Amino acid sequence: MTSRQIGAWMTGAERSSLWAGVRGVCFDLGGTLVVTDTHPTTGQVAHVLGITLQQAREVMEAGAKRRRITPADLAGELARDFARPEAFEQLLRVLEGARTRAASPQLFPDALAALQLLRARGFALFAMTNSLGSSIPEQEPGFHALLDAVVHSADTGFCKPEKEAFAAVEALSGLQPHKLLHVGDSARADATGAVAAGWHAAYLHRPEDTRLPQLADPLAVTIRTLRTLRHLLPARS
Repeated sequence: MTSRQIGAWMTGAERSSLWAGVRGVCFDLGGTLVVTDTHPTTGQVAHVLGITLQQAREVMEAGAKRRRITPADLAGELARDFARPEAFEQLLRVLEGARTRAASPQLFPDALAALQLLRARGFALFAMTNSLGSSIPEQEPGFHALLDAVVHSADTGFCKPEKEAFAAVEALSGLQPHKLLHVGDSARADATGAVAAGWHAAYLHRPEDTRLPQLADPLAVTIRTLRTLRHLLPARS
Protein backbone atom coordinates (compact mmCIF):
# COMPACT_ATOMS: atom_id res chain seq x y z
CA MET A 1 0.00 0.00 0.00
CA THR A 2 1.34 3.40 -0.89
CA SER A 3 0.69 6.85 0.49
CA ARG A 4 -2.05 9.00 -1.02
CA GLN A 5 -1.26 10.93 -4.17
CA ILE A 6 -2.40 14.49 -4.76
CA GLY A 7 -3.79 14.61 -8.26
CA ALA A 8 -5.90 16.58 -10.69
CA TRP A 9 -8.92 14.43 -9.80
CA MET A 10 -9.25 16.22 -6.46
CA THR A 11 -11.60 19.19 -6.39
CA GLY A 12 -10.51 22.52 -4.93
CA ALA A 13 -12.75 21.94 -1.92
CA GLU A 14 -11.20 18.53 -1.28
CA ARG A 15 -7.71 19.95 -1.47
CA SER A 16 -8.44 22.88 0.83
CA SER A 17 -10.14 20.65 3.41
CA LEU A 18 -7.41 18.00 3.51
CA TRP A 19 -5.44 19.78 6.23
CA ALA A 20 -8.04 22.32 7.30
CA GLY A 21 -7.17 21.96 10.97
CA VAL A 22 -3.42 22.42 10.53
CA ARG A 23 -1.95 25.43 12.32
CA GLY A 24 1.75 24.61 12.25
CA VAL A 25 4.02 23.18 9.54
CA CYS A 26 7.33 21.49 10.29
CA PHE A 27 9.92 20.73 7.60
CA ASP A 28 12.82 18.35 7.41
CA LEU A 29 15.98 20.20 6.41
CA GLY A 30 18.35 18.09 4.28
CA GLY A 31 16.60 16.83 1.14
CA THR A 32 13.47 18.89 1.80
CA LEU A 33 14.41 22.55 2.28
CA VAL A 34 18.17 22.22 1.85
CA VAL A 35 19.97 20.52 -1.03
CA THR A 36 21.99 17.61 0.35
CA ASP A 37 25.72 17.36 -0.22
CA THR A 38 26.91 15.42 -3.26
CA HIS A 39 29.09 13.42 -0.88
CA PRO A 40 27.20 13.20 2.44
CA THR A 41 29.23 13.56 5.62
CA THR A 42 28.39 10.12 7.00
CA GLY A 43 29.47 8.50 3.76
CA GLN A 44 32.78 10.36 3.84
CA VAL A 45 33.33 9.27 7.43
CA ALA A 46 32.62 5.66 6.45
CA HIS A 47 35.19 5.90 3.65
CA VAL A 48 37.87 7.37 5.92
CA LEU A 49 37.33 4.73 8.61
CA GLY A 50 37.00 1.84 6.16
CA ILE A 51 33.57 0.80 7.43
CA THR A 52 30.23 0.34 5.68
CA LEU A 53 27.81 3.21 5.25
CA GLN A 54 25.28 1.37 7.40
CA GLN A 55 27.83 1.01 10.19
CA ALA A 56 28.62 4.72 10.02
CA ARG A 57 24.93 5.63 10.09
CA GLU A 58 24.35 3.48 13.16
CA VAL A 59 27.32 5.00 14.98
CA MET A 60 26.22 8.56 14.18
CA GLU A 61 22.59 7.98 15.14
CA ALA A 62 23.59 6.38 18.43
CA GLY A 63 25.82 9.27 19.46
CA ALA A 64 26.76 12.29 17.36
CA LYS A 65 23.19 13.03 16.23
CA ARG A 66 21.97 13.13 19.83
CA ARG A 67 24.33 15.70 21.34
CA ARG A 68 26.25 18.82 20.41
CA ILE A 69 29.91 18.12 19.88
CA THR A 70 32.75 19.95 18.16
CA PRO A 71 34.21 18.57 14.92
CA ALA A 72 37.53 18.05 16.70
CA ASP A 73 35.99 16.10 19.56
CA LEU A 74 33.95 13.91 17.24
CA ALA A 75 36.95 13.25 15.00
CA GLY A 76 38.92 12.25 18.09
CA GLU A 77 36.18 9.92 19.33
CA LEU A 78 35.82 8.20 15.96
CA ALA A 79 39.56 7.80 15.50
CA ARG A 80 39.85 6.30 18.99
CA ASP A 81 36.78 4.06 18.85
CA PHE A 82 37.83 2.54 15.52
CA ALA A 83 41.52 2.34 16.47
CA ARG A 84 42.46 4.66 13.62
CA PRO A 85 44.49 7.48 15.22
CA GLU A 86 46.09 8.27 11.86
CA ALA A 87 42.64 9.13 10.49
CA PHE A 88 42.08 12.03 12.89
CA GLU A 89 43.20 14.83 10.57
CA GLN A 90 41.19 13.53 7.63
CA LEU A 91 38.09 13.07 9.79
CA LEU A 92 38.52 16.58 11.15
CA ARG A 93 38.60 18.03 7.63
CA VAL A 94 35.43 16.15 6.70
CA LEU A 95 33.55 17.29 9.82
CA GLU A 96 34.75 20.90 9.69
CA GLY A 97 33.76 21.06 6.02
CA ALA A 98 30.27 19.85 6.87
CA ARG A 99 29.90 22.53 9.53
CA THR A 100 31.07 25.24 7.13
CA ARG A 101 28.59 24.15 4.45
CA ALA A 102 25.76 24.06 6.99
CA ALA A 103 26.31 27.75 7.71
CA SER A 104 25.59 28.66 4.06
CA PRO A 105 23.24 25.98 2.74
CA GLN A 106 21.82 25.83 -0.77
CA LEU A 107 18.03 25.86 -0.70
CA PHE A 108 15.86 24.04 -3.21
CA PRO A 109 14.26 26.47 -5.71
CA ASP A 110 10.79 25.96 -4.20
CA ALA A 111 11.82 26.22 -0.54
CA LEU A 112 12.04 29.95 0.14
CA ALA A 113 8.80 30.79 -1.66
CA ALA A 114 6.96 28.05 0.24
CA LEU A 115 8.18 29.36 3.60
CA GLN A 116 7.34 32.95 2.73
CA LEU A 117 3.84 32.02 1.52
CA LEU A 118 2.99 29.91 4.58
CA ARG A 119 4.35 32.59 6.90
CA ALA A 120 2.15 35.17 5.16
CA ARG A 121 -0.84 32.86 5.53
CA GLY A 122 -0.38 32.74 9.29
CA PHE A 123 1.10 29.29 9.90
CA ALA A 124 3.64 28.62 12.63
CA LEU A 125 6.75 27.23 10.91
CA PHE A 126 9.40 24.88 12.22
CA ALA A 127 12.21 22.68 10.99
CA MET A 128 13.32 19.40 12.55
CA THR A 129 16.54 17.66 11.64
CA ASN A 130 18.62 14.63 12.60
CA SER A 131 21.84 16.42 11.66
CA LEU A 132 25.15 15.69 13.37
CA GLY A 133 25.78 17.75 16.49
CA SER A 134 29.17 18.66 15.01
CA SER A 135 27.52 20.18 11.92
CA ILE A 136 25.36 22.78 13.67
CA PRO A 137 26.82 26.18 12.70
CA GLU A 138 27.47 28.86 15.32
CA GLN A 139 25.46 31.39 13.31
CA GLU A 140 22.11 30.34 11.87
CA PRO A 141 21.59 30.62 8.11
CA GLY A 142 19.45 33.56 6.99
CA PHE A 143 16.37 31.54 6.01
CA HIS A 144 15.95 30.46 9.64
CA ALA A 145 14.43 33.91 10.24
CA LEU A 146 11.28 32.60 8.52
CA LEU A 147 11.00 29.78 11.07
CA ASP A 148 9.72 29.96 14.63
CA ALA A 149 12.36 27.41 15.65
CA VAL A 150 14.76 24.81 14.31
CA VAL A 151 14.76 21.63 16.37
CA HIS A 152 18.00 19.64 16.28
CA SER A 153 18.18 16.04 17.44
CA ALA A 154 21.47 17.04 19.04
CA ASP A 155 19.52 19.30 21.41
CA THR A 156 16.55 17.04 22.16
CA GLY A 157 18.46 13.76 22.29
CA PHE A 158 15.89 12.13 20.02
CA CYS A 159 15.97 11.34 16.29
CA LYS A 160 13.08 11.06 13.87
CA PRO A 161 11.06 8.81 13.65
CA GLU A 162 11.08 8.62 17.45
CA LYS A 163 7.89 10.07 18.89
CA GLU A 164 9.87 12.17 21.37
CA ALA A 165 11.43 14.11 18.49
CA PHE A 166 7.99 15.22 17.34
CA ALA A 167 6.93 15.90 20.93
CA ALA A 168 9.72 18.48 21.17
CA VAL A 169 8.08 20.51 18.38
CA GLU A 170 4.68 20.12 20.03
CA ALA A 171 6.10 21.57 23.24
CA LEU A 172 7.67 24.52 21.41
CA SER A 173 4.60 25.27 19.31
CA GLY A 174 1.96 24.70 21.98
CA LEU A 175 -0.03 22.86 19.30
CA GLN A 176 -1.67 19.47 19.58
CA PRO A 177 -0.44 16.74 17.21
CA HIS A 178 -3.51 16.88 14.94
CA LYS A 179 -2.83 20.55 14.28
CA LEU A 180 0.68 19.90 12.99
CA LEU A 181 1.91 18.83 9.56
CA HIS A 182 5.38 17.44 8.90
CA VAL A 183 6.94 17.55 5.43
CA GLY A 184 10.01 15.49 4.59
CA ASP A 185 11.76 13.34 2.00
CA SER A 186 12.14 10.23 4.16
CA ALA A 187 9.13 7.90 4.22
CA ARG A 188 10.33 6.28 7.44
CA ALA A 189 11.82 9.13 9.46
CA ASP A 190 9.48 11.89 8.29
CA ALA A 191 6.17 10.51 7.02
CA THR A 192 5.80 7.35 9.10
CA GLY A 193 7.27 9.05 12.16
CA ALA A 194 4.82 11.94 11.91
CA VAL A 195 1.78 9.72 11.44
CA ALA A 196 2.81 7.56 14.42
CA ALA A 197 3.02 10.76 16.51
CA GLY A 198 -0.53 11.71 15.52
CA TRP A 199 0.51 14.38 13.01
CA HIS A 200 -0.49 14.98 9.42
CA ALA A 201 2.32 14.03 7.04
CA ALA A 202 3.52 14.85 3.53
CA TYR A 203 6.14 12.63 1.91
CA LEU A 204 8.16 14.68 -0.59
CA HIS A 205 9.55 12.78 -3.57
CA ARG A 206 10.92 15.28 -6.07
CA PRO A 207 10.87 14.55 -9.83
CA GLU A 208 14.66 14.82 -9.98
CA ASP A 209 15.12 12.26 -7.19
CA THR A 210 16.59 9.21 -8.94
CA ARG A 211 15.69 6.92 -6.04
CA LEU A 212 12.49 4.91 -6.24
CA PRO A 213 9.70 6.32 -4.07
CA GLN A 214 9.82 4.83 -0.59
CA LEU A 215 6.92 2.98 0.98
CA ALA A 216 5.27 5.62 3.15
CA ASP A 217 2.47 5.29 5.67
CA PRO A 218 -0.89 5.11 3.83
CA LEU A 219 -2.12 8.09 5.85
CA ALA A 220 0.68 10.27 4.47
CA VAL A 221 0.22 12.34 1.33
CA THR A 222 2.86 12.17 -1.39
CA ILE A 223 3.82 15.46 -3.04
CA ARG A 224 6.37 16.15 -5.76
CA THR A 225 7.19 19.77 -4.94
CA LEU A 226 6.78 22.18 -2.05
CA ARG A 227 4.73 24.35 -4.40
CA THR A 228 1.86 21.91 -3.84
CA LEU A 229 1.52 23.20 -0.28
CA ARG A 230 0.00 26.47 -1.54
CA HIS A 231 -3.01 24.48 -2.74
CA LEU A 232 -3.35 22.33 0.37
CA LEU A 233 -2.81 24.97 3.06
CA PRO A 234 -5.09 27.97 2.45
CA ALA A 235 -4.77 31.12 4.50
CA ARG A 236 -5.92 30.67 8.08
CA SER A 237 -9.31 32.20 8.84
